[in-house]
Amino acid sequence: MSDDGNGGGGGGNGTDGNGDDGNEDGQFGVGTAVALGVGGIVGGGIYAAIGIVVAAAGILTWFAYALATVVVFCCAYSYIKLNDATESSGGSVSYIEELTDRSTVAGVVGWTLVVGYVGTMAMYAYAFGMYGQMMIGIEYVFGLPVRQFLSIGLVAAFVGLNLLGAGASAAVERYLVIVQAGIIAAFGMIGFWYGAANYQLDLGFSQFGFNPLLAASVSFVSFEGGQLLFYDQDQFDDPDETLAKGVYISIPIAAAIYILVGFVITTLLPEEVIAAQPEPALLYGSLLISKWLALAVGIAGLISTASALNSTLFSEALFAKNLISDGILPDNMGDPEADAAPGRTVLVIGTLTAAFTAFGSLEAVVEFASLAFIVVFGSMSALALTVRDEVDLNPLPPLLGAIGSAAFFVMLTWYLYSQLPAVFWLVVAIAAVVFAVEGMYFKRQTLSEGIRTIEKRI
Repeated sequence: MSDDGNGGGGGGNGTDGNGDDGNEDGQFGVGTAVALGVGGIVGGGIYAAIGIVVAAAGILTWFAYALATVVVFCCAYSYIKLNDATESSGGSVSYIEELTDRSTVAGVVGWTLVVGYVGTMAMYAYAFGMYGQMMIGIEYVFGLPVRQFLSIGLVAAFVGLNLLGAGASAAVERYLVIVQAGIIAAFGMIGFWYGAANYQLDLGFSQFGFNPLLAASVSFVSFEGGQLLFYDQDQFDDPDETLAKGVYISIPIAAAIYILVGFVITTLLPEEVIAAQPEPALLYGSLLISKWLALAVGIAGLISTASALNSTLFSEALFAKNLISDGILPDNMGDPEADAAPGRTVLVIGTLTAAFTAFGSLEAVVEFASLAFIVVFGSMSALALTVRDEVDLNPLPPLLGAIGSAAFFVMLTWYLYSQLPAVFWLVVAIAAVVFAVEGMYFKRQTLSEGIRTIEKRI
């Protein structure tokens, strides 16, 4: 089993041999690992998901992100320890196969990741379309919605580029993520200064309740790009040490940006404004300070979401190719012997993404993707606990990661059921279809193997 792909927004796959801190062999050091980690987490996620989190948590958005960070960091610790204990290039499916030899469980996680990444890409495409619509100031053209047109057009463009062989490039991505994260961090600092100068800063402890806990579960998808480094570790010098340092440094930096920006937005904007239109909350907040800052944030948002979608599409296609070669996905999804991302795989993933972003709401795709990654992150923490006698680790972080992920899953499910029943039943329907198709596929594979065995005996 090779690695299970790169799912992070804002990151890239491969190396051009000219890293900013690379060695003579063209491999990268801790500086690039941190840059890719921060960009992969902040990337398109802050533009796509933060408005939904703000709408759920209100002025305590900063607390929701802080709480989610604790659980995510514990899960990341589990990833690092599992990665140290395996011989594969990294990734959830690889860890399960190598440490438990349970192919069915690995298959469930693999399918969950595939669908989760489709949801993530739909989220990026939706945010790109929304920011594009807001910046050009036109909602409909010839009766057609501009947002959907821009979102589907972006997916189609990157499907075409990947079919032509022009997939994600780390040479471009690692510099883009620094610029993107820099702009959003600058917005956070300027917004904090603006709020302090106008005596608007408020931590909001007086409004503490259950909503920030629910919002922490919604925000989980914001951190899914942290897996990026595990899937691209072969490009690093001394991968184990560089990977660990990159993860342990980049998560707190990215979390600080989320916490700062969430605090600033809820300080500057009335809650009713955010609740009415959570998607462009970041743009509204920057516009309140300066039109030039809003322009910079808007352009950065378009670049970030487009870059995140491109790198995720490229990487998920490679991930799917690995799953096809391992028999986890059906052969007719693509050619596992292809040198790069299989064309048929790119088309299938692109079509699913376009359909999801066209017919779903941003809230639906954000929360669907959050559920998927809560399951995967929590599963890795649980796996680390089950093999703790074989792996040198402190059991407390995996325990917190598993318990926190389980609590987030229950809270988010309950929130969807009680507050957003339409989204809840959509998620249930998608999960049912995925598991039904997966179950039929694995059953067919088992039957086929049994038939081949009997034929050999005869």
